[in-house]
Amino acid sequence: MDPGLRYARVQKRREGGRVVEVRRQILFGTEGELIRVMKADGCGSRINTAYVERDNLTSRQSNGRLVRKTLSHSKRKEYRQFHIDFEDAVYNFVRPHGSLRRRLRRPGPNGRLWVARSPAMAAGLTDHIWNLEELMSWCPPPPG
Repeated sequence: MDPGLRYARVQKRREGGRVVEVRRQILFGTEGELIRVMKADGCGSRINTAYVERDNLTSRQSNGRLVRKTLSHSKRKEYRQFHIDFEDAVYNFVRPHGSLRRRLRRPGPNGRLWVARSPAMAAGLTDHIWNLEELMSWCPPPPG
């Protein structure tokens, strides 16, 4: 087990189609550690499933192999994993996200008030939004 793992579970009890009880259980780590990690990720300080479900929805919309009752299934597990890895790379390096954009002090040459950013730019991994050709031709450095 990774000693840095922080994990919590949310259980909802329903009666008549309505949620009547929500139980939160910390499985790995402490409440303080979980809240610190969630705040750093922009998730607030309450343990809930909203951010995980939003990420799942984004993945299903971008990757047909994750959709139920689809024609674009994967016969082999590794093909599905390749597609998931590709979708993650596109999401983080190629797609600009509106919530990460930065306001310019004065309008740019095209009259723009904002500069677009990707999650990789926000994390300091790159200084520009990649295109697909750049993503597909990137070769990771050898381990060591």
